[in-house]
Amino acid sequence: MKSPRLFETMAVFALAALSLLATQVATAQTVISNETAVSTTFVVNKTPATVKCTKAGCSAKTPMLAPVTVTCPAATGQTCTFHISLDAKASMGGTCKTCPSAGADSFQFLVDDAAPTIGPTDANGLYLFSKNIVGIEFLDIRQSFPASVLTTVTNSGSSDHTVALNLVCSDTIGVGCEVTSRWSTMRVDVFEP
Repeated sequence: MKSPRLFETMAVFALAALSLLATQVATAQTVISNETAVSTTFVVNKTPATVKCTKAGCSAKTPMLAPVTVTCPAATGQTCTFHISLDAKASMGGTCKTCPSAGADSFQFLVDDAAPTIGPTDANGLYLFSKNIVGIEFLDIRQSFPASVLTTVTNSGSSDHTVALNLVCSDTIGVGCEVTSRWSTMRVDVFEP
């Protein structure tokens, strides 16, 4: 007779834990609605960008694309939302005998020299796309890595805003890191409330 009651008690605790988890997930998201698309900027890059470092604990970054100016057509003091989407073909390690690349590889998104306000990036604008992927010496394996971030900009003095994208690698296991971005496309959609 004690088994059914034990099962009921465990089920109640499981439901309570699940509801707490669902509440945390729901509060961790941002919902933006009723915005109107006003413009789109496309960027296509066929020039590779490579970043590498060869010492334990090192970190390095390089521009992936030249900074792009995007206009928010709102009045001074008003805001726009930028949706920045990226698709980059990248390869980790493999092209350097001393850089097996088992690091954290990220795209760094910066809008007006700051991390996107909505994200999802860290406080430095880093969007992690691979971690501890060990390359094969001299074997260049390419893979497509998409990324998408949102930010809000406010016009103050100018309606032009700069979107910059860097490629970053950081050693995580003491062997250095290397990552190369090949052809990539970026799209910036501008919305107004």
